[in-house]
Amino acid sequence: MIHVAIVSHGHEELLISSGLGGLCGLPDAGNRIKVWVKDNKPSAKLKAYCQKHGVYYSDAQPGLGFGHNNNFLYEQIKKESNFSTDDSFVVMNPDICIAPETIHTLIEQMRNDRCPMATLNLYRDQERKEFDANIRHFPNLLSLVKIALLRSVAVPYDKNVIKVPFHVDWASGAFLAFNAMHYSALQGFDPHYFMYFEDVDICYRSQQLLGKNLRYYPSLKATHAAAHKNRNLTSQHAVWFLHSFVKFLFRRYFVYKRSKVVNAPL
Repeated sequence: MIHVAIVSHGHEELLISSGLGGLCGLPDAGNRIKVWVKDNKPSAKLKAYCQKHGVYYSDAQPGLGFGHNNNFLYEQIKKESNFSTDDSFVVMNPDICIAPETIHTLIEQMRNDRCPMATLNLYRDQERKEFDANIRHFPNLLSLVKIALLRSVAVPYDKNVIKVPFHVDWASGAFLAFNAMHYSALQGFDPHYFMYFEDVDICYRSQQLLGKNLRYYPSLKATHAAAHKNRNLTSQHAVWFLHSFVKFLFRRYFVYKRSKVVNAPL
């Protein structure tokens, strides 16, 4: 079973009227995909839609951060239907539009490659002409200079030169696919990151602590209508971004370095 976790922050209209049908047609993809929605800004309209289409809906504990919300959904899946060894847990933003067949193909390729964590090729436009920079190198101490000069902390990979599946450092939490047992071994996202860098952190822990790299599949495509609110330096998003950035650097150089690599279950 493929379990897709989506966290809504007032995105009910977007989820209900997605380009391929509500929730991009995922609720109608058959019994191989189950959609789970955590509503951080409770909406009666979204709740009614989910109930009608067989989508799990919860508006419990509103106000949690990104990682904490996804961990909440993971725990709900364990309670409601549990996970088998081959089950997948897919974290997906509400502003992602993807065909169900693409998710099926991704999970199949992950299993064939024995890769417990992966992402795909995101675009910023429906015509898929503009790449979304969703795969990047890990930030480091030099990123402190980059953020001051370039307003960017992590260097993106050049997607134009990646033609085959390829291991990358980290990918945006807008779309991340996990083998469910691997997500459990990672203990999910670190809830101490309220927003931003929880995706960097979980990819880094997977690589450095469990010895499992993130795999990028360039031929599998989806659209991401990202808002990039953190780029407004006077916003609350910028504060969260900078706080999480410093937290990741501290953990990378002073916490995770002391941990030993162990084998993660598949």
